[in-house]
Amino acid sequence: MLQEANLIRIIRFDPMKNNQTRNNSSGFTLIELLTVITILAILMGMAMAIISFAQGKAAEDKTKGAMSAIKAGLERYKVRNGEYPEPMENNGMGTSGAIALYQALLDDGDDEIFGGPNNPSDGRPGEEILVDLLGKGLVGDDGDGIYYLKDGYDRPFMYQVYDPENPDGTNQTTYDLWSYGTDKERNKTNKTSEPKWIKNW
Repeated sequence: MLQEANLIRIIRFDPMKNNQTRNNSSGFTLIELLTVITILAILMGMAMAIISFAQGKAAEDKTKGAMSAIKAGLERYKVRNGEYPEPMENNGMGTSGAIALYQALLDDGDDEIFGGPNNPSDGRPGEEILVDLLGKGLVGDDGDGIYYLKDGYDRPFMYQVYDPENPDGTNQTTYDLWSYGTDKERNKTNKTSEPKWIKNW
């Protein structure tokens, strides 16, 4: 009788049914896969946000460090020349201010400085360099032999000297030096974006 019972059990064994049960217990359901994908997407989004924040903070710190060096160089320039270098287009727009800063502080040309002998830059700092910014990745080149000082966001610094005939043109009675930072509009007259700027006033 015992042998017959074992034989019945063997006959009743269904390999297909057992295989289906095994597959159902070991596989992933669609809901589980979607849950995993959602979690991965959230983690990737968080990682991208952290990377973006770190890059923005690095650009801000680099810009602030450059501004400190530029301000120190401008004071040395004033001691030597009795005044701050005035850009040819002293209106706080375009790249004239950034070019004048480069020429004045790195002693490379002066054709963008008002009252200068009109010598163009050649990309090589002169003997009377006031501050070394070339090796710090703060000198930009437009490809046509125009050199300028750039901020940590890889954009030209903005620079405008105080003009007694236009006292409202600057915020300082010396000069305005600023970077637009994360402001994409880059318009000095738009004061609503000013909190995004890195400035000396």
